[in-house]
Amino acid sequence: MAAFSTDNVKQIVVEAFIEGVHQVDESFIDYHDYRKDDIAALRVAPISGVSEIGIWTGGDLPVQELEALNPQEVSYTKYGVQVRVDKFQAKDVPESVSTLPQRIGTAVASTYAKRAAETLNNAFGSVTTSVDGLALCSTNHTVKTGGTRSNKLTSALDSTALMAGIRLFRRWLDYQGTSKDLANGGFFLVVPPELEEAAGQALGSSVTSSANQLNMAGSYGIEIRVNTFLTDTNNYFLVSKAESPLIFWERQAPELDIGISADSKALTYSVDFAIAAAVSALPDGIVGFEVA
Repeated sequence: MAAFSTDNVKQIVVEAFIEGVHQVDESFIDYHDYRKDDIAALRVAPISGVSEIGIWTGGDLPVQELEALNPQEVSYTKYGVQVRVDKFQAKDVPESVSTLPQRIGTAVASTYAKRAAETLNNAFGSVTTSVDGLALCSTNHTVKTGGTRSNKLTSALDSTALMAGIRLFRRWLDYQGTSKDLANGGFFLVVPPELEEAAGQALGSSVTSSANQLNMAGSYGIEIRVNTFLTDTNNYFLVSKAESPLIFWERQAPELDIGISADSKALTYSVDFAIAAAVSALPDGIVGFEVA
């Protein structure tokens, strides 16, 4: 048996904490731009794309000024808690202490995932892009050269709806009005638990109808991600693997400290971290389906 020491205790507690963290689905990281910048505030400053290259007839080249657009300002939020366990409760009911680090880890991971989901839960309303001030998923995002572009659809989840979304990615217009294809790298299909079955049917079926038409939606490398923190049971999202406007910023990773209160002799478990969830200044890389 290994000698008992505070180092051993700390190692056991940390391992239990990490085990608790992994009990919450972390797949939201897959479709976010995950940042760990050690700075006071995150400024996502987009630069407009380059418009279509024109014909050059000699002489001086035509000039395009690179335009710095309004940056998206992201502020982090601090989270923390201290859990206290009475000295004699720890002695009388040891399990209350032995499982506590794991439960704290689960709570931390749950906070991360819930905070990330807030962006999608408000993607059709209060979560806006700084360039045009519109909702992340909107039918009339600004195009500099005139007109609008859409990254919002309203059809219920099936293979036909997914193909409509994929067509938007195929003919994607950026702010500059330049066409680009965001469909080649594949997608994440982000759904609430209530749509998990529909997502599997839309992608897993080899045909789309009794006429045995080939189901093309299943050929685009779409991976299903079930997000248990999505609040609307009908809405869902396609996020490009090539480019995502969803940002998750871990300003400070969780720090777990174990101690004993000098006043009450209670065991203390303290954890704190700082995170933020936001969107880029531009909506490029996501199509949202707001289903009535």
